[in-house]
Amino acid sequence: MGRGSLLDEIKSYVGFTEADAAILAQHAEAFDAYATPVVDAFYEAIEREPRARAVFADAAQIERQRGLLRTWLAQLVRGPYDAQYLEARARIGLVHVRIGLAPAFMVTAMNVIRRGLHGAVADLESSAEARRALHEAIDRVCDVDLAIMLETYRDDYAVRIRASQKLAALGEIAGTLGHEIRNPLAVMETSLHLLRGRVPDDPKAEKQLDRLGAQIALCSRIVRDLMDLARAKEPRRAPCDAAATVRDALADLPRGGEVDVRFELARPVVVDGVQFRQLVFNLAQNALAMATQPSEVRIRVDLAEGGVRIVVEDDGPGVPEEIRPRLFEPLFSTREGGVGFGLALCRRIAEAHGGYVRAGDVQPRGARFEAVLREEVTP
Repeated sequence: MGRGSLLDEIKSYVGFTEADAAILAQHAEAFDAYATPVVDAFYEAIEREPRARAVFADAAQIERQRGLLRTWLAQLVRGPYDAQYLEARARIGLVHVRIGLAPAFMVTAMNVIRRGLHGAVADLESSAEARRALHEAIDRVCDVDLAIMLETYRDDYAVRIRASQKLAALGEIAGTLGHEIRNPLAVMETSLHLLRGRVPDDPKAEKQLDRLGAQIALCSRIVRDLMDLARAKEPRRAPCDAAATVRDALADLPRGGEVDVRFELARPVVVDGVQFRQLVFNLAQNALAMATQPSEVRIRVDLAEGGVRIVVEDDGPGVPEEIRPRLFEPLFSTREGGVGFGLALCRRIAEAHGGYVRAGDVQPRGARFEAVLREEVTP
């Protein structure tokens, strides 16, 4: 269904008419005067719910969102309610999906806004009939916006279904494929070890053997990731030295010395250490692949949201908005030679720990990936 026809269908379903648009626009300036209390009420509701508050990185992000909410309110009552309006609202929904805001919180937040707008009508010097028409227009336009944003959750659900189908297909072949490939790789590793002891001291030969070893290690890692991705493994939580695990993971990177790491935690974390290591390695490898040359990759590890948080930033071109919904799909990759297992595996590990992984931007340029592994899964 095209964007235009989707918007027409939504407006028709909720009964939003040109008359509704006209009466909202007529009172737009009156609504502007109530923007501050409506925005304040919205974020007070967010602050009262820890799981909703947890999706915001810090106070600075909340302050930016407050400004965006003001703009959103102005557009809500002014329109025009066309294809561009639909695209703008859908982008907001995609942000909610990306930061992990549950649909229930979005519905509740919309009700907070709805009540605020209805409160503004009570102070207008208008006839009872005009106020009733304005109340109805508010309900309908809020329903239109809510339907648009919930549509983005449906799209995300469709993406996850495709990912599950891909995982099911991978699961059918992963065991056999992994066994068939691992055996030849083991032979290659043994032969390479023997060759290193018999090849004379020749720098050119050593260089070729190193290249061969690196490619064997890469193939082994791809096979391992394929098998880990195809089979759901419950985390085996145990006290884990996060700093030592991160350093160990980075030591396997081709250019581990180019990563700046900062630790802000003073105790072990109770997570699956093996899966934690995999997640850190894959996020760091992805950042190095996206970074410029020479790269600037920064990693911060701290305690947050009842577990360990890993933030990885690079100085590359960032992640285009249009591919973010597919970024964590299995077999989806934007890199030449990429196989699309790394980020998909990160999502599986994070969600198995009751957490999340999400992508964003760094200003003025670069990508930011944030992952949280919770020490206990809350119902």
